[in-house]
Amino acid sequence: MMIQKYAVIACPKCRAHAQIIEYGTVITKCQNCSAALKIKKLRLFYSSNILKKAISARTQLQAQIHGQSVEFGSVPEMEFVDDRPSIIKPKKNAQKIILDLLRSADGALEIEILRMQALDNDVDADRFDKILEGLLRTGDVYSPTVGYVRLV
Repeated sequence: MMIQKYAVIACPKCRAHAQIIEYGTVITKCQNCSAALKIKKLRLFYSSNILKKAISARTQLQAQIHGQSVEFGSVPEMEFVDDRPSIIKPKKNAQKIILDLLRSADGALEIEILRMQALDNDVDADRFDKILEGLLRTGDVYSPTVGYVRLV
């Protein structure tokens, strides 16, 4: 029999809600803003095999988020349970960046100029090629002449 392990997380999107999750979950939804959250990218503030302790830790974290103090004797001391950095830089959606660059250029750009602008916006060069191929394959963009792409 596997022991259930609980963790306390805070939503990085709305920054206004703490909740309890079960280990083994890959993705969850914020109960406040409904954002989809990938568990492996979240900071775990507290973990316990005992649900009651996790509830107390969640209460304490929620109070800290809202600037209130909690004076319960049963609230466990909060500990960070992993060594991931506290500030996780969200990954930018490279496909969205490329499409936005095309939109800002009236829908058409030379591929090399688009590549340079995408690289300036932190899109990896290898990823750029794969995304551009995918956009061409799905019909979101097309190539009217060699070396150019245009939005459909």
